[in-house]
Amino acid sequence: MQADWNGHAIKITGNWTFRWLFLAPEYELWIDDQRIDRTGGPRLSPKLEAMVEDEGEIFHIEADILSIAGWRPKCDLSVGGELLKSDKIEVENFLNPFLVIFILAATSVMLYVGPTVLRDLIN
Repeated sequence: MQADWNGHAIKITGNWTFRWLFLAPEYELWIDDQRIDRTGGPRLSPKLEAMVEDEGEIFHIEADILSIAGWRPKCDLSVGGELLKSDKIEVENFLNPFLVIFILAATSVMLYVGPTVLRDLIN
């Protein structure tokens, strides 16, 4: 999600990372191509915050995210308490959680079946 405010480019990104075994996304707040805040993990409503000085005034930038397992997270971006933009965040690497779940399921099946049955199927 991207927004422009007083000549500043504000961007909020999401990514499935190894930190949470690809099962929870991590969100970042970028202002003018500089990462300001990062949060994530198995939380329903993570929050990103920053204090920005512009023209001698200090503004509080806040992004409230509603993330249900990283599926189409909704973000409300506000500056100084006023809503600037409300939109969905595009989360990168969307296949990672499915790959991890597939690997865990395949490993569980192999452990349940046992090595002798697998050895007989391969030979």
